[in-house]
Amino acid sequence: MAATACLTSLDDWLDYLGQIHPKEIDMGLERVERVFNRLNLPLHHSRVILVGGTNGKGTTTALTQKLLTAQGFSVGCYNSPHIHDYKERVTIDGQWFTESQHCQAFKQIEQVRADIELTYFEFGTLAALCLLAQAAPDFILLEVGLGGRLDATNIVSPELSVITTVALDHKDWLGDTREQIGFEKAGIFRANGKAVCGDLAPPDSVRQQADKLDLDILWHQQDFSFQLEQANSVNGTTWRWYSSVSNTQFSELPIPNMPLQNASTCLAMLEQLGVSIELDILKRVLTDFQISGRWQQINTKPQVIIDVAHNEEAILQLVDNVQRLKQTTKGQLYAVVGMLKDKDYQTCLSIVEPIFNGFYLADINQARGANAQELASCLPSSKVVSNNCNIRAAYQDALAKAQAEDVIIAFGSFWVITDLLET
Repeated sequence: MAATACLTSLDDWLDYLGQIHPKEIDMGLERVERVFNRLNLPLHHSRVILVGGTNGKGTTTALTQKLLTAQGFSVGCYNSPHIHDYKERVTIDGQWFTESQHCQAFKQIEQVRADIELTYFEFGTLAALCLLAQAAPDFILLEVGLGGRLDATNIVSPELSVITTVALDHKDWLGDTREQIGFEKAGIFRANGKAVCGDLAPPDSVRQQADKLDLDILWHQQDFSFQLEQANSVNGTTWRWYSSVSNTQFSELPIPNMPLQNASTCLAMLEQLGVSIELDILKRVLTDFQISGRWQQINTKPQVIIDVAHNEEAILQLVDNVQRLKQTTKGQLYAVVGMLKDKDYQTCLSIVEPIFNGFYLADINQARGANAQELASCLPSSKVVSNNCNIRAAYQDALAKAQAEDVIIAFGSFWVITDLLET
């Protein structure tokens, strides 16, 4: 404790967290579980939901929180990573805890961990659980960090476990097939527990784990589904959601700024929790839904949209969005891209190459960051407009050369979004 006596600010604590473990990622629950048991947190006052999956965890968690809050429940959330401020990670009904509260939670962890080494994420997860347990909201939504089975969030006993999607990502830690990754994601399931699987075609490994644990689980396209409805002059294009389990149907729903697959999963989550949602509240929340860095417009003339898409599945969703945008765009489409070395940037860039007129590439100046030259090697030289030393430089170059009717899409990593939203 003597070493932490001088830690008086949140920045001090975050610097300390980055120094006390030799690895950024150290898969396994043994260490974090020992500290968690010492804390003896009263999480039983809240209904705990664990949300895992390759993509869509953040949007699914955010929409579920907003729907529950609008329905009158108090809801705590733990999400990662943050965009601007570490305090974004832990919220009650969308509101941050104070810097002082975060520091006190870190101090609480430090007091009980003794000589047990914790990674930055493990320490932060335990601190988030301290804050949420003290607040005792009606619901606690926890977003899994990496995988599921060995992720620090998996130390809790959730009432509901959710898998949004299963796709190839983090292959160095989770495996290089959907079957292997599905097994890791399904590690958040609990014997005889409740679950929702939002993936439209889940790998056999997920189904096998569900059968083995005798889950009460809702499967997308089997127990619940969504579909677009015919556009009309009053509401434009809408969608409907249907549960074959409860025979519940919502029609003429506004399309939110998120994949409908994830929105559909949220409604299945509420059904599993026994929460009824009023149609007018549902429509209002869907209409107003927006979270930072997810297909977010930050400029006009030229139009600039930012998106955290950083793996193949998310890139395919981005391509769908761009194709719809092209129907109303008269100008050229340009990409500002930065990616991490441990992502399959070769495949991602091959997917988006045909739909953009040019690419402004950037180094990501982090240990895991790829440089612009590495990205450029995956593209035709005729489409590489410039290689840049950082994201802001790439963005400024794109802005300077774009015409008013052009569109700039920036994507590839959370680091891209963080840099551009601070520009």
